[in-house]
Amino acid sequence: MRLPLVAVAALAGLAGASGAQAADLLRGPVTTPATMFQEPAFKRFFLHAGPAGLFYSEGAKMHAAGFPIPGADVRVPNAYTFAIEAGYHFTPNFAIGLAAGYPPLNKVEARGSLTGLGTLGKVDGGPMALTAQYHFTGLGRFQPYIGAGPALMVIFKDHDHAVTGLKTDHALGFTGQVGFNYMLDDNWGFFVDVKKVYLRAKTQGYMGPVPIKATVTLDPMVVHTGVTYRF
Repeated sequence: MRLPLVAVAALAGLAGASGAQAADLLRGPVTTPATMFQEPAFKRFFLHAGPAGLFYSEGAKMHAAGFPIPGADVRVPNAYTFAIEAGYHFTPNFAIGLAAGYPPLNKVEARGSLTGLGTLGKVDGGPMALTAQYHFTGLGRFQPYIGAGPALMVIFKDHDHAVTGLKTDHALGFTGQVGFNYMLDDNWGFFVDVKKVYLRAKTQGYMGPVPIKATVTLDPMVVHTGVTYRF
């Protein structure tokens, strides 16, 4: 039995369409330059959360009973903590961010002419920063930014060692910031953020019966990475 020519043509068309659909399913979604560089939807609020490392560029000028201690210096080993930055976008390009973390325990070790005294003291504290940020747009999911603003070293507790009666003051300074977000969708992504913080902390105590005062340069580089959430 012969099929009419119209039926044969219809069957051929259906077969061709089914084959094309099967090929599309095998290939999966097609990524084009337009989708690769598509900007995520604009969200005003953002959160950064993840581990942070504090890498100090330390030094000190120390006085005993009002007289300089020649060659006295200190070392502050690197510290690690968990940090959060919360921010608000006024526009897609301009934002502010406030960053802070769980205060790490910072050890202050004797160096230079004081080498041999070991640990001078320990300080619970860390920097927080408020930065004005410029976010670069037009690069799709990759979104770099720069920022700058004031920083504050907040001291929660001092711990005596070779220096007793240790008291360290809060320190006000300045920070510069560079980083980037890579957004996986409109809300979620990941980030890398680097801040250079310039801080001078004043501390005092006693070494035996002798009063000690010092100005300690900290200048940590804070490297922060983790998850970005926008809403």
